[in-house]
Amino acid sequence: MFKPTMTIVLAAAVITPVAASADNNTVALATLLDAGRQYHPTLAKQPLLAEALAVQKSQINQLYMPRLALVGQASWQSDVTSINIPLPNVSITPPSKDQYKVALELQQNIWDGGVAAQQKRVADQRAVVETEKVNAEWYQVRERIVQLYFAGAVQQEFKYQAESVNQYLSTVLEKANVAKANGVIIARDVILVQARQLEARQAIVDADAQLASVRQLLTDLTGVALPASTKFVAQAAACNTTPGPVHRPELAALTAQQQLIAAQERLDNIADRPKLGAFATLGYGRPGLNALSNTFDTYFIGGLQLTVPLTYLYAGTHRKTQRQAELQQALIGKQQAALMSQINVQLDTQRAEIARLDAGMLLDEELIGLRGQARQQTETQLALGTATMTDLVNDLTQEDQARSKLALHRAQRSLACHQLELAVGNL
Repeated sequence: MFKPTMTIVLAAAVITPVAASADNNTVALATLLDAGRQYHPTLAKQPLLAEALAVQKSQINQLYMPRLALVGQASWQSDVTSINIPLPNVSITPPSKDQYKVALELQQNIWDGGVAAQQKRVADQRAVVETEKVNAEWYQVRERIVQLYFAGAVQQEFKYQAESVNQYLSTVLEKANVAKANGVIIARDVILVQARQLEARQAIVDADAQLASVRQLLTDLTGVALPASTKFVAQAAACNTTPGPVHRPELAALTAQQQLIAAQERLDNIADRPKLGAFATLGYGRPGLNALSNTFDTYFIGGLQLTVPLTYLYAGTHRKTQRQAELQQALIGKQQAALMSQINVQLDTQRAEIARLDAGMLLDEELIGLRGQARQQTETQLALGTATMTDLVNDLTQEDQARSKLALHRAQRSLACHQLELAVGNL
């Protein structure tokens, strides 16, 4: 307790967090997102997808190349063609039952009904689907980077506030020790200040540990080495609550899937178109083209071949293919509707969160002012001996909590603004 005949003179102080200066240690969110785009293995898939597409198209182009094959055959048959009509002075020897031939066969596609061209379109569209899936995966990584960045900003503000409280309590403790030596206060009052200062130091240690974890996780995601002196920018610019149309990669992936289904359906239908090709065979064997010959001879066959598929006329393959495509398109349409509903909920949630935080920060600032005034009055009363050290520590704790809440709300508002942009695909 204070003795009424003696006072403690405390210099009036305003507890404000130690602000981070704008220096080379400040890292912007946009910088980390750009670095992550270059570093994270998710987007590294895109060059591989492009190369795979080029290889697939090269394989399709081979359909236009002539196809050569070397064919050999040796056979024995139980009977052969023979002429059993007796003719005067004519003897027809039947061919041998063992026959041999080797031939070089060539086939050239002249018109395939547009199959190869449509296969390229299907390959292009499938590559678009895979690319959009990669973009959707990168969206998840971006979201994680944004969350970690503002988690770091919150812990940074907590650390600044704890450091300010610790600094303030060092001054209080110094004067309290003098007062105790003069018999003005008892040992318990000094212990209260020491305990509160230890709590502030614990908060600094906790914040440092959280910041170290955030920095390491951001390094893992972006490849950017973040030193302990890294500063995060918690303040957001003007928040646009109407960020424009939605162009999320998940929606783009679903749209690409619909286009792929349409392209595949067209390919299935094109496969039943007539096809025209040329063929040629150059061979050597026994017999050659003369079935009655019993000697080895060379031969050649060449011409055009027209193939007209007819199975689809009675099997109903076109109708079944169309129905299957319609069902797949309908399923994707439902997925798009569900995703848009989810996105709209996210947008409304973030807008409501921003409005709540805007109102809350106004009250936070007013509360900080009142808590600060109360603490300063307690300092004056403490100096006059009409208040206790417990009163000062309590007022200090309440002011610290108010400042911490404002720092948290500021970071949460910045996060909500960025999540609003992220929800529509702008980040």
